[in-house]
Amino acid sequence: MNDQEKLWAGDFGKSYTDRNRVDWRARIPFWKRVLNETGARSVTEVGCNAGWNLSAIRRAYPDVEVCGFDISEYAAHQARAAGLAVTDGVPVVWPTADLVFTAGVLIHQNAETLKTMMERIVAASFQYVLAVEYSADTEQEVKYRGMENMLWRRPYGRLYKAMGLKEINSWPAGEGFDDCTAWLMSKS
Repeated sequence: MNDQEKLWAGDFGKSYTDRNRVDWRARIPFWKRVLNETGARSVTEVGCNAGWNLSAIRRAYPDVEVCGFDISEYAAHQARAAGLAVTDGVPVVWPTADLVFTAGVLIHQNAETLKTMMERIVAASFQYVLAVEYSADTEQEVKYRGMENMLWRRPYGRLYKAMGLKEINSWPAGEGFDDCTAWLMSKS
């Protein structure tokens, strides 16, 4: 584990989960939009925290298979307590799905780990990749809770395009997602 991963896996990540409680019901319209547009029948969330997105998807579409993983054992335990198929840590083999996504995870990847993370996301997806992240036209580091090397705004859609994906749509993610942009990408 690198220093960032150790931080998120420990007490820092636990504190994040405790102070960032999400009303996942507010995210249901967002997930209806995504799943109506893609027709995805299986979804994997990379960095799912306590499973708020997966809970919204499951409520909106009970027949869609959802799973996720989070580096924080504490957060993953909360997701499992909500009845979600979530593992803690970063699996050696990532679960594959029609749609693989991140929400507020790529922003915390430094330049050394970002490309590998994005490549693994693309490899785990049968068809669609979704990034719900803070946007900027060029990479901008932002101090996070007084620390450097912890958060970046980037043009995530453009970065996925450079990897050969096609942008289907991008839009302000809206209620329940802070000031994030959503980029829905396709492998074909």
